[in-house]
Amino acid sequence: MKDLKFIAQQLRKPSGDFTGTIAEKMDVANRPLYELMLHSITFRDHDSILEIGFGSGTHFPDLLTRANGLEISGIDYSPEMTELAKKNNKELVESGQLTLLKGNSSQLPFEDSSFNTVLCNMVVYFWDDPSEHLDEIIRVLKPGGMFYTGMRTRESMLKFPFTKFGFNLYSTDDWKSALQSHGYKVVGDHRKNDPVFDDDGDQVQLESVCIAAEKQYEQIKKHMKEEGENLKMNLEK
Repeated sequence: MKDLKFIAQQLRKPSGDFTGTIAEKMDVANRPLYELMLHSITFRDHDSILEIGFGSGTHFPDLLTRANGLEISGIDYSPEMTELAKKNNKELVESGQLTLLKGNSSQLPFEDSSFNTVLCNMVVYFWDDPSEHLDEIIRVLKPGGMFYTGMRTRESMLKFPFTKFGFNLYSTDDWKSALQSHGYKVVGDHRKNDPVFDDDGDQVQLESVCIAAEKQYEQIKKHMKEEGENLKMNLEK
């Protein structure tokens, strides 16, 4: 039981001497999901992209080849993982192509309408209150910007006993409803079965899902209205 709790804690926020080990295991386990996401995203030259929960960051060189002049930022909850990713991408960080920050997606340190695309893989399980994260993401998305959620189906995640400790699991329909209630329009649902792997003698197959959602026009109008009201209040002072 203690081991399961420890695994869950490390997956939520890798720390200490286990950071490197957890990073390696996550890289292998989540590669099929990441490949599905890359296939799902439409990349355009000079887009600005934000990744939430980037882990070891070993995928960033591949991500930067998807279009010309991409500007990529990342934010991760774990200080140790942030430093590891910076080390793994030293040249990209120094060149300015990649900006990596330690932080929480409930309080994103970016201006409104900063990104064409926001993505996260295997992160939403650790949002105790997804509302504040979804509101922040839609704030930093440009009009018509896209948010891609990479996750495993709820049935897949229940195969792991450690998910009983601190994981908030969603069915794909539940997650779509959460997106729609926060001003997103769900425009894509991409699924793929992962390769079968051995888990202590058991043959396990997971199903990866990438849900694509667009910042809706109604959300943009709401933001413009709020900005207008704020301006009016300032002028009346």
